Amino acid sequence: MAREGVRMDRLERARVLGVYTAQVRGRVPRWPPTGAVVELDGPLVRTHCGTHGTVGHGPLTDIPRAGIAELVGRGTDAFAARGEPVRWKVHGHDPGALAAELTAAGFTAGPERSLLVAEFARLEPLTALERGRAPRAGVHSLISSGSGSPWWEAARALAEAPGPHPEPHAEPLADFEADGGPVWKERDAAVLLEDGRVIAAGWAEVPRGTDFLVIGGVTGPHAEFPRAWRELVTPPEHYHRSLHRPVPYCVAEAAGELRTALLAAGFAELTTVRTHHWAPPAVPARSRPVALLDPRCEDRLWDRVEREYGFQPRIERFCAFEGPAGGATWRLDRALADEPERIVRPALQAVTRPGERLAWLDWNHTCYDFDPHRVGGPGEPDWPGEAYPNGDYHLFLDHDLRFGTFGHPWEETLTVFGADLLAAVGGGLTALLGEPLRRTG
Repeated sequence: MAREGVRMDRLERARVLGVYTAQVRGRVPRWPPTGAVVELDGPLVRTHCGTHGTVGHGPLTDIPRAGIAELVGRGTDAFAARGEPVRWKVHGHDPGALAAELTAAGFTAGPERSLLVAEFARLEPLTALERGRAPRAGVHSLISSGSGSPWWEAARALAEAPGPHPEPHAEPLADFEADGGPVWKERDAAVLLEDGRVIAAGWAEVPRGTDFLVIGGVTGPHAEFPRAWRELVTPPEHYHRSLHRPVPYCVAEAAGELRTALLAAGFAELTTVRTHHWAPPAVPARSRPVALLDPRCEDRLWDRVEREYGFQPRIERFCAFEGPAGGATWRLDRALADEPERIVRPALQAVTRPGERLAWLDWNHTCYDFDPHRVGGPGEPDWPGEAYPNGDYHLFLDHDLRFGTFGHPWEETLTVFGADLLAAVGGGLTALLGEPLRRTG
């Protein structure tokens, strides 16, 4: 029979809960999630992803009910202005006025879950088999697996499958991937294998500057995942890069069989949590303004640029990009490094339709897919890159290669191709940089 979990006295529970509330719930990330904008409104931390939004906050105990109602109203207005549905988590120790005001504002409360906590030092280490040392069994990280791998596909299918609980995960796997996916020593997604078959998936993050690994989701009653993630945060060589010391705690939102399994593994009940949902009348956007470029799409674009436009990434070969006919190349001026953006960015918006997306390629660095009409403005995420080649090859590209820009960092040139884009930037770039260095026939 499963044991009831680790007993935590009231003072210890209050201490850990206070640290969690301050560090995790009220945390302002140094860098927003990919394609998102983070706004502070008093104690509220609003994250606008374009497709949806979330609200976090520290303690609200000193705020009167009228002040809480005002915060809820401002938050609802902010998400309505962007057409974003919102998720707002209410914990058992929050003032009762918060849930009441959310309900009054039209929010719908989801099912209650437990917020569980465990000290990693008290979790049993994995056996060699559970640790994934065997190729067909145990927990295997997805950090090095491509997004199109069978393991990833199986993890997504399990995460999206209907289950006995309407809200089985604290954070959807799709959001975890959109926020950046697994990152070594900070975020991990993993699968549990049995006879070579994926039977469960889990994903978690260590938010920078906190004492917690936060489990976003586990697709079944499998305590192997937090036990596996103990190795992510405790050995000296794996210290969390922001803390340079072990991360002591793991937290998870759980109900049903997962809750039972985690309690049996050494977790303790910290408090309860419900997610409250609200949606504006407008239909939300289907994609974030900026997203990580799918590696398969990135490979396809680089292959086409190499094959069709003569791209050869060599430091010693300056003319590394022949480009299509009808292109023009300008010599850049380092003293004017910011100026080409003022010309190129409006032109890219002018030659794309609303909802049409472009790619930004940065050689050997993270590449992005984005909507040029939803970036760079007030309340919008920044452009994902720049035309000026600041240290490596930079390209803005239409996904069909109808038009784009190519910045060469060593030749210090900017090439523009595509008749419409060239017409939109030609006069401005020539006025700024002089006549083109060359043109392609």
